[in-house]
Amino acid sequence: EDLRAENCRLWAAQIPNTTPIRDVRTRKRARVAGIVQNIRIDPREGSGSVEATITDGTGHMVAKWLGRATLSGIKPGVGLVMEGTVGTGPDGEMVVLNPDYELVPGPEQR
Repeated sequence: EDLRAENCRLWAAQIPNTTPIRDVRTRKRARVAGIVQNIRIDPREGSGSVEATITDGTGHMVAKWLGRATLSGIKPGVGLVMEGTVGTGPDGEMVVLNPDYELVPGPEQR
C-alpha cells in the first residue's frame, strides 16, 4: 500500500499546474490530479449523480457530477485531472461539484 501511494504521489507530481490534495483548502479553486479509487452512481431520473473518489497518494477528494446517471470514461484506476471550487461533504471529505475534468493515463496505465 505504501509503494502504491508513493507511485501515485510521483505520478501526480508530474501533472502540470496541479496541487497535491493534502495542500488543497476548502472554499478555494483547485486543480488536482488523482487516480479514481471508487465510483458511486445515484441513478435517480433527473436528479441523479455520479461520484468518483480520487487519491494522489497525499489525500482523497470526491468529484461529484450532479444531474448525471452516467459519465463516460470514469472508472476505477483511471487518471483524472479535475478543477473546481472545493467544498466539504456531509462526512467532512473534500468535494468538488461538477468539476471540469480531463481523463489521463494513470501510473499503472503507462
